[in-house]
Amino acid sequence: MFIKVFISGDIIEVKEYSRLNTAQNTIDYENRAALGDGLENELNYKRRNQLRRDTIRRLVCHNFDKSSKFVTLTFRDTNDFDIKDPIACNAAFGLFRKRLKRKYGNVKHLTVIEFQDKNDRGAVHFHCFFQLPYVPVKELEELWGYGFVFINAIDHVDNLGAYVIKYMTKDTEDPRLKGIKAYNCSRNLTRFTELSSWKVGQDKKILKLIEDLKQNTPVYSAKYDSEDAGSVKYLQFNLNRKNK
Repeated sequence: MFIKVFISGDIIEVKEYSRLNTAQNTIDYENRAALGDGLENELNYKRRNQLRRDTIRRLVCHNFDKSSKFVTLTFRDTNDFDIKDPIACNAAFGLFRKRLKRKYGNVKHLTVIEFQDKNDRGAVHFHCFFQLPYVPVKELEELWGYGFVFINAIDHVDNLGAYVIKYMTKDTEDPRLKGIKAYNCSRNLTRFTELSSWKVGQDKKILKLIEDLKQNTPVYSAKYDSEDAGSVKYLQFNLNRKNK
């Protein structure tokens, strides 16, 4: 049995594998282009997208909390660039980040792209976490400069990572995002902790953590079969929630 643990703030995930997942431990799907073409290419693309979503979720949980600002940035139709083009919109966001930094310093942020497809408009908008003090919406809208700004209440949310993922493009194979980073984040974010039982010195830490977690009830569990890892058991704990 092989065990991997992710600790992202108050969210702890435990994965148990019946065999070592060599495929996903030898290829960096987040930063390396898909290998081959056809079915293999499609499989690698799906894996990279799943890893991307998991990375976003964990980074959010590890770096932001209820005191952070969850902001939606929209584009008006009168902008002088294609508001359906994520590359052009990412460039606009980069300029906004420079203005934000000049005014508020090196603000922590993580941003994901979504397309406004419900009304066939197809425009890009951004969902962002910012570690900001109180800022009036009007002031933030002036800094943004490309459209409306909405600040969403998150004081009721105890898993911010899961919350932001639901705003990401539902179809992870959306051709509009192929070859484009679906999220961007500031360099001052801290990395979540990842422990693997097959790495020297980490097995004892994992066993102690699992022992400590016995007093907690998982908020989510699943079992499934993986071509690479055999049978997999997944448990997620949320330390924000009272034990059942």
